[in-house]
Amino acid sequence: MKNAILAVIFFLPFATYAQDTETIVNEPRAFISDPGDFGVTINASGLINNVMIRPRVDLRGQNSILFRYNVNENIVVRMGLAPTIMNFRGLSTDSVGKDLVEFDSTARQASFSFRPGVEFHFNGTNRLDPYVAIDGEAGLIGKFSAGAVTSITDTTGTATYKRTITEAGGYSLGAKANVGMNYFLVKNFALGLEYGMGVYYLVTGGDKQEVLQSDPVSGVASAKRELSSTRNLDTQLFVDPTVQLTISYYF
Repeated sequence: MKNAILAVIFFLPFATYAQDTETIVNEPRAFISDPGDFGVTINASGLINNVMIRPRVDLRGQNSILFRYNVNENIVVRMGLAPTIMNFRGLSTDSVGKDLVEFDSTARQASFSFRPGVEFHFNGTNRLDPYVAIDGEAGLIGKFSAGAVTSITDTTGTATYKRTITEAGGYSLGAKANVGMNYFLVKNFALGLEYGMGVYYLVTGGDKQEVLQSDPVSGVASAKRELSSTRNLDTQLFVDPTVQLTISYYF
């Protein structure tokens, strides 16, 4: 199935060349999306035997959805949205000698970024649609929290040890310039290529709190709190490692 899809992608342009030659004169936008149309774009990656379709990513590498709107024949505005929620939980049970050990761990963090941009399109053919694009990006990274509860049960009862960590989130800022093209196989459906370079500034961390609680079978329960602060600043100038293959549909 994947090989068939790739065959269509590579050989259909040659099959439609003769038709394009005549249509370009009479209908210059026979296949290209029209002003006022909305579009959704995703990425594809891999080679012939390993083709994958995936969401586009923001500058932090998080999955995003890219929407496009055709203002006119030469200008397209676009917006990428990347909501991310990480919610992990792991449970394990084991035995150490005659003791039963249960371990319950959790981790949570949410983030969100939006990437407004504008594309400037040039005259191509009735299928080929080249452009340059400029994107900005701003994102918020939520507070990170993690916890682990260890319960040890023996013949005398159950001892519980709990560890909780919370750390401040951060934010990201960035900008990117791209060159690209869309090739419309049918009206409003296009495959494309996009390549770019950009810069991003990422700030993470801050105040951190770690709480250790101990509730033994015998003895007095105790709690210990440790406070610290770590701030990470990261600025990077980058280029895309590979050309992005895009799939777009307009409606």
